[in-house]
Amino acid sequence: MKLCALPRFASLIILSLAITTVASAVVPQRTFVSAQHGNDANAVNNCSVTLPCRNFATAVGVVLTGGEVVALDSGGYGPVVISKAVTLTGPTGVYVAISAVTAGSSAIAVSAGSSDTVVLRGLTLTGLGGQAGITVTSVRNLHVEGCVISGFTAHGILVSLTADGSHIFVNDSVMRNNGAQGIIITTTTGVVRASIDNSRAERNGNDGFFAYNNSRVTINRSVASGNGTGNSGFIALSDVAFATAELNCEECVSTDNGNGFTVVKTVTGSTTIRVSHSVATSNIIGFAELGGTFRSLVNNLVEGNETDVAGTIDTITVH
Repeated sequence: MKLCALPRFASLIILSLAITTVASAVVPQRTFVSAQHGNDANAVNNCSVTLPCRNFATAVGVVLTGGEVVALDSGGYGPVVISKAVTLTGPTGVYVAISAVTAGSSAIAVSAGSSDTVVLRGLTLTGLGGQAGITVTSVRNLHVEGCVISGFTAHGILVSLTADGSHIFVNDSVMRNNGAQGIIITTTTGVVRASIDNSRAERNGNDGFFAYNNSRVTINRSVASGNGTGNSGFIALSDVAFATAELNCEECVSTDNGNGFTVVKTVTGSTTIRVSHSVATSNIIGFAELGGTFRSLVNNLVEGNETDVAGTIDTITVH
């Protein structure tokens, strides 16, 4: 009887091993990183919650396209290049930091596909000599939520695309003490659209919020303060032939900047800024039209600047 039972027992072992192999080969929809006890060698275990990886870059490489990478504890998680749909999450109460470790680099570089959605939530990005907090060269939708981006030599967020149809969403975030712009948005082909809500651009070297060539940007309930002398808190600018730029500001405050709200057009094209329910105060110029179209709803407050208005402002009455 024992000799007859051996083949059955052996087959059960083989079946069990086969099931284990199939399970380990499944691409996880959620992976985990830990600064305290993570190890990138755990990629072979799919960066599981019990065997997390150390850095975002490793966990992003393992996770399913469209999946999520979750930080379990406070610490630094290393720069990361994102080339697929994914969510990086820093849970409430956890300090999730990413630094750009080399000069001219980015903390997060997004070069995802034309149909991919990337979500960056609850992260703290620090320059330490790096050029930009987030650079975006290709993506369908990018969501930046509850992030702090500071100390980069150039930009907090640089969206510079070469394709049409991308949407950028920035909510509840702070861009401060960066060498150039807090946020700059542009594309060389088609149009890039952006919506920015409840965010702040503070003490950046140049402009706070910058809608550049071929962008359509809407900003709500946001503040630009202390950005570079001679630059602007909120600016729409086109300087390439036939390019357009459009910036719509609702319930925004611009204070202690070079200019408060500015529109600039230097060549053939179309540049428009619309401002409503907003405040410009303690700037060098409150509202500045330097080419292009400046549309202002009558309920704006422009007062207490060195010069309140420069150029031609088209007033919109409330209907």
